[in-house]
Amino acid sequence: MNVARVSTTATERPPTEEKLLDKEFDALTFDDWERLKKYVPQAKDLVAA
Repeated sequence: MNVARVSTTATERPPTEEKLLDKEFDALTFDDWERLKKYVPQAKDLVAA
């Protein structure tokens, strides 16, 4: 298996929690999981059907 390394620059912002939720589970890092555990989505627009 080949693994590609992606470099990030200091000016690049980390992905938002919404973007992390769109990633595959296997692609998330430990830090991503820790951020998602603390994330509380703002569900103002949701209505019961």
